[in-house]
Amino acid sequence: MNCQSVTHIALGVGDLQKAEALYRNLFRLKVAFREAETSDGWRTLPQDKSWADAQAAGIELDMVMLHRDGLVLALAKTDTLAIGGTPDHIGLQVDEEELVRLRKQAANLECELVGDHPKGFILHDPLRVRWEITTTPYNDPPSLSNGARKGRWLKLQD
Repeated sequence: MNCQSVTHIALGVGDLQKAEALYRNLFRLKVAFREAETSDGWRTLPQDKSWADAQAAGIELDMVMLHRDGLVLALAKTDTLAIGGTPDHIGLQVDEEELVRLRKQAANLECELVGDHPKGFILHDPLRVRWEITTTPYNDPPSLSNGARKGRWLKLQD
């Protein structure tokens, strides 16, 4: 398998509109599309229409696709969030300027900082998704091993 990149990250959320607002504000994402699943398949809300327009028409949206640069985030409305079915964390590589902006914006959006270091941080957002934000490139994954870099290996019994 030759994996070139992550195509998108999909999160099941309880409140789709709230999740959209959070991630648009946190990561400065744009709406690619909003959709509702109907009896005859998926239908897309026209780009010039808003949440209020959909609600006024009695339409309940089921999915939102957000994007910016290399990040594509799909949000799907679900009434039952599976225990253990949500991602452990999602890692994003950003530049120094974006790292500084995200630190400030995360605090403004009541995200909980759970780990911090000069090249990045880890946060839990209000929807309980864990994000690892870093300036470290992931082009050589084996070199990212914390233990190996520090010569700290697990001791295994013979």
